[in-house]
Amino acid sequence: MKYCRVNKRGSFTVEAALIIPIILGVTVLFIYIAMFCHDRCYTEYVCQMACIKASYSETDAEAAAKEYIDDNLSKRLMNWDTDVYVSSDDESVEVIVEASAMFFPKTFTHKAKAYKHFCPKY
Repeated sequence: MKYCRVNKRGSFTVEAALIIPIILGVTVLFIYIAMFCHDRCYTEYVCQMACIKASYSETDAEAAAKEYIDDNLSKRLMNWDTDVYVSSDDESVEVIVEASAMFFPKTFTHKAKAYKHFCPKY
């Protein structure tokens, strides 16, 4: 009886052709998730800092907040659709930033409120 010799030299190539796309896909997914989380945290930070800058503003608080937001929201890693709402009165400033990513269907709302009477005037 003759035994059939099977050459297994090509099996590594087939296994690599199946595994490598999965590894690359998971790596790209982790990078996208990291960029998404970074941008959400950065948007929250810009919202809070704009509120603080507006509360220290002597003249127009709304213009100061919108100027700070316009200058800093362009530094994000991904494209986001953002809407900015700023309201101020004699006592407080409130900044609301609504942002939605292009591949994620949810809109994230970041709110910050600062009271002007807690800010020392130098």
